[in-house]
Amino acid sequence: MAISQFSQGSEATQVNDDLFSEELPMVLSATRLRQSQLETPAAITIIDRELISASGARSIVEVLRLVPGMNVGYSRGNTPEVSIHGLHTDFSRHLQVLVDGRSVFKPGLSRVLWGSLPISVSDIERIEVVRGPNTTSYGANSFLGVINIITRHPSDVESQQLSVTVGNRGIADGSVRMTGQSDTLSYRLTAGHHQDDGFDIDTTGIKRFDNHDTNYLRADISYQFDNDDQLRFIFGASESNEDQDLLDIYQLAPSHNKRTQDSFGQIIWDHNFSTNHDLQVNAYYSFDKIRENWQTCPPAIFMSAELGSLYDLDANYTEALINALSSGQNPPTPPSTEAASLTQQVLVRFLQLGSQTNCGIANQNFDESKWELEIQDTYSFNESLRLVSGFSLRRDAISGESFFEQRTTNNSHRVFANLEWRVQPQWLVNLGAMYENDDYVGGELSPRFALNYLANNRSAWRVIISEGKRTPDFYEQVGHRQYRVRELAFPINGTDTFATFYQTPQSRGDLISETIKSREIGWFYRPSNNLDIDIKLYSEQLENVIDGLFGLDEFDPQNAIDYTQNGVDLQLNYHWNETNRFWFSYSYLDIDPERGRNLQHQAAQNTLSLLYAHQINDRTQFSTAYYWQDIRNKPDFKRVDARFSHSIPLQSSELHLELVIQYNINDQYFFDKKSAYDDKTTAYMRARLNF
Repeated sequence: MAISQFSQGSEATQVNDDLFSEELPMVLSATRLRQSQLETPAAITIIDRELISASGARSIVEVLRLVPGMNVGYSRGNTPEVSIHGLHTDFSRHLQVLVDGRSVFKPGLSRVLWGSLPISVSDIERIEVVRGPNTTSYGANSFLGVINIITRHPSDVESQQLSVTVGNRGIADGSVRMTGQSDTLSYRLTAGHHQDDGFDIDTTGIKRFDNHDTNYLRADISYQFDNDDQLRFIFGASESNEDQDLLDIYQLAPSHNKRTQDSFGQIIWDHNFSTNHDLQVNAYYSFDKIRENWQTCPPAIFMSAELGSLYDLDANYTEALINALSSGQNPPTPPSTEAASLTQQVLVRFLQLGSQTNCGIANQNFDESKWELEIQDTYSFNESLRLVSGFSLRRDAISGESFFEQRTTNNSHRVFANLEWRVQPQWLVNLGAMYENDDYVGGELSPRFALNYLANNRSAWRVIISEGKRTPDFYEQVGHRQYRVRELAFPINGTDTFATFYQTPQSRGDLISETIKSREIGWFYRPSNNLDIDIKLYSEQLENVIDGLFGLDEFDPQNAIDYTQNGVDLQLNYHWNETNRFWFSYSYLDIDPERGRNLQHQAAQNTLSLLYAHQINDRTQFSTAYYWQDIRNKPDFKRVDARFSHSIPLQSSELHLELVIQYNINDQYFFDKKSAYDDKTTAYMRARLNF
């Protein structure tokens, strides 16, 4: 069942009531069972609505800076990079992201389209983050962790809302929320806009082109048939327009547009057979459409059929031939008779075309769809024994001529179970496993054993042993890079008005699953109702990690890396009285390479976040935060945030004003040398009217 039923009362009073709640939070993300943090077989961070508000964040990824071990950065202003405990890349291949039980991970190109999620930060009830492998509960992409975003249930939101945010760097956000309730029906409709100019320059001072704007719509409708049955319908859509920097050296304009359309529909049915037995059916369909076109003018010879055939025969020799011709040297000796014949044809075309260019339109258009049906059954045998089990069916389909040779599908199914057994009042065992099978790799099993010792009702130790699998995604397993240039100024191959750039590398198609073997010792301690402490020590052995080049020059993903990583997470949540709250998180990570490339530069060795929130009076609040990440061979990320908010009661409504200032300490760089601002300060003002 959904965990969104905790909030009651008006939004104005709810902030204080929940902020200092004495109840130990219950979570679902570890095992799919409702468990207290004392009893979960995982280290979990809970970011509640009040902490989200105190952070002043405009986006979900900025909220995630509060999580121990979470790396948050940007490869460009509109492309966030999010990872946990290492493996920091432009993609999120090892991290599962759920929104109300729906996976928003896109397996086509192994990523999460954070900027296109049709969701307002103000609609989020809480974010639960499992800081460690959890493939046992949520499958392959839960390899290093799970981000579970839980939105507010429509029945918990009574007020309408208008919100506007403006600031420097082109910040211009807005949203409108409408709600309604009856005895059996409740709904929430949210429409919004998100916009900014991205970064200003790169490390060389060259202007960046990475602004974006997103429009989104989301509907959440709940119907309560009776005490035992509830249906929830969730629909959403978004359209994002982003500026993209140069993709190829032959591109005419310094930037071009990328348009992303994201839509989904979801139905959740909850049924209670009895007080100890319930069933959930979760079905959804999502579709993403990306259109990205630009004008390019490569040398005509690079799009000749003869050069393409030679590349297919021997890519290395083809590159050597091009280098020789470009530098005015004699062609190298062909390695075979067939290569010699093709080389002669290429030389003839080179004499015909010379160095003249031919302009046309290239693209990175991409379509991706996913449907999934999941059935989950939860049964309590008695006070000491509970079982959650279920299965799911999923079909992914992708198409994009620049990434794949043809439209490709992958069918998968999963069977999962977790048994919670209270052996003694102080000893709790969790046994879980998931079996996954897909078209590319076949079947894989991910088991977990966890033992919790509850010293008392405020302190618990946990020991967790698990093994997880991550199956290769589409792009890694069957990727085929190529660029077809259309609307050419003149035909190159016969009378065709299109031609394909000669480089067409593709994946070997022989990848196997990555494996993680995790060992964890943790301690959760609540000495008083206003203080939570969580400590985690872990060692993880990763095998057959996929690595390699994914570009047009070379596309060669392989199971090339083995390594061990050891680390510690610390987390503290302290309300020392009704007007003050302090949040602390720290993570240390050490990577020991065993085979292949050293990945130390892809993970922050230290991450730190501090947040202090002070309720000045019933209407006014101040909060400040400090964030630090250090990654080898990259600039440290250091930032200080300050937020001031004030509520003004009106006749039948309330106006909430908020000022947020962010100051980058570290030479303007925003985690990546490619991304910098002209100055160090970002500021924006937010006004929200609840009525």
